[in-house]
Amino acid sequence: MSDQTSRHDAHPWAGLTPTQVLSNVVNDLYGSVSLLGRHLNRLIGENDPLTEEEYDTIFEQMDGAVRHLSTTIVSLKRYAQEHTEETDTTP
Repeated sequence: MSDQTSRHDAHPWAGLTPTQVLSNVVNDLYGSVSLLGRHLNRLIGENDPLTEEEYDTIFEQMDGAVRHLSTTIVSLKRYAQEHTEETDTTP
């Protein structure tokens, strides 16, 4: 997503308090980080060999989690920039 496009899209946290935004960020990060950790442990574990199909499934899920984390980070960055701009323009 380009910066130009992202500036025109509605912000997913518009109208939320900073506490609500923080809660959303924690929930977004927790699920993805948990999935990545679980799958990484499975990939490097020696106890239960994985089939090629299981590898493919795990990598697809990990890719989805990384994309979700990226989206969350972009949203957080935009939120912080918007609030910094509001603070800078407040008399």
